[in-house]
Amino acid sequence: MRALSQFAEKIKMENDKQVVLIAEDEADIREMYFVALTGKGYTVLQAKNGSEAFEWLEKKGGVVDLILLDIVMPVMDGFETLEKIKKDEKFRNIPIIVSTNLDNADDKREALGLGANEYFVKSHHTPSELVEIIHKIIAPPAKKII
Repeated sequence: MRALSQFAEKIKMENDKQVVLIAEDEADIREMYFVALTGKGYTVLQAKNGSEAFEWLEKKGGVVDLILLDIVMPVMDGFETLEKIKKDEKFRNIPIIVSTNLDNADDKREALGLGANEYFVKSHHTPSELVEIIHKIIAPPAKKII
């Protein structure tokens, strides 16, 4: 476990960037958000489902500043993942944006009730707008002056 903690510290020291974990089963959407976020200075970790996202947290949780979490995913869906993260004392304070194509009041209420910071409907917003929402939740990465 100490080696994983050292790995997390190394990522933070080397990059001096904030880290966003994207849990999204659709590769094209993961890539679109990866490009948008890395272009704004974030380090991005990627998971294809909720189970994989939780594994990332267990391995590198000390390095994740925010989670972008899809709802409809195989293996472990976003609601189950959100609930599991918020019940875990080590991870419950990590901000989470639920990202979905489900523009549904009940889903929004459930996500926010489980502890999501924001409910983001993908089809209603551009990747740039997502970055702005992330900036409101966690400060943008510091720009290094050379």
